[in-house]
Amino acid sequence: MGLGSIPQVRISGPGEEIINSRLTSWERVDVSSDQSDVITLHVDTAGQTGLPKEGAELIFSEGYQGQLVHKGKYKITRISPRLFPPTVTIVATAAPFQVQDKTGFKERHTRTFTAISLAEIFRQIVTSHGFSPRVASKFETVWFKHLDQMNETDSAFLSRLAKRHDAIAKPVDGLYVLAEKGQTKTITGQDVPSVTVDVSDNNHPSDFRRFINCQLELASRRNVSGVKAKWIESYTGLEYEVFSGKAPFMVLPQSYETSSEAQQACDNELQKIMREKDSIRIDLPGDPYLVAEGILELNQSFPPEMVGQWSIDQVTARGDSSGGYRCAVVATRPVKRAE
Repeated sequence: MGLGSIPQVRISGPGEEIINSRLTSWERVDVSSDQSDVITLHVDTAGQTGLPKEGAELIFSEGYQGQLVHKGKYKITRISPRLFPPTVTIVATAAPFQVQDKTGFKERHTRTFTAISLAEIFRQIVTSHGFSPRVASKFETVWFKHLDQMNETDSAFLSRLAKRHDAIAKPVDGLYVLAEKGQTKTITGQDVPSVTVDVSDNNHPSDFRRFINCQLELASRRNVSGVKAKWIESYTGLEYEVFSGKAPFMVLPQSYETSSEAQQACDNELQKIMREKDSIRIDLPGDPYLVAEGILELNQSFPPEMVGQWSIDQVTARGDSSGGYRCAVVATRPVKRAE
């Protein structure tokens, strides 16, 4: 991968001197879903004081000596001291979950939206909580005649809508993003980060700094090539059916209010089925450029059925004071965005 040899992380913010000098192990989870990215830090606190408090903001950088990569801002949500051995576990999340929820982000709401696009619903909600929204252009044309938010937090409501349209809705570094899953371009139109992985000739667990293990999963080879959905005409009460793809079909359980909503649901579900047809799990040396929604390129050193591009769904990076640094990646096949 062309990276340095000495793994390193750096924390900036309250208590940084103690954390950086006494960090025994850490974990960072980056997911392409409604879940928030999380870092967990384990700090040796023998004879030390002055650690940050819940709600404090930390900046996390990860990589190798001389090649640290900024991985975002995180707010501390939990601090757990331990008497023996004297340690503190710090958990911080990219979402604004703090003890004081001034904007009501965690409060439940019941309200109705009418004649509105998914993009506009998203913008209205996230701006009310102080975020800058970033919305994929696709969702400007996803319209709702009538949509209810029923006793849900805003984050849960947005996550439900995103899942319904095979998308992700999550806070990232002060932004709140609504993006299509498995794309090869970002919502700004630029190529997403790509990392090429090569298997060494002597790929063995004894060489832990270079060892790669990979498993291809085809469990979702279900006998489905199309999706059907029903919609009910409000004036007559008559039920109609639309579909995407071809037989054999999966039938969506929900009935929709309009033909366009039903058709959109079929298209989204079929896209998700095709995107998740194959998945791969790979454990490899740490690489700070591996990110959720990034592209993993497995070259010809892999078995033929594994070779090619994969869209990263989750990255779990772990490291410790002994120099260990590994990444566990879950990925599915990407969807090409039309130019």
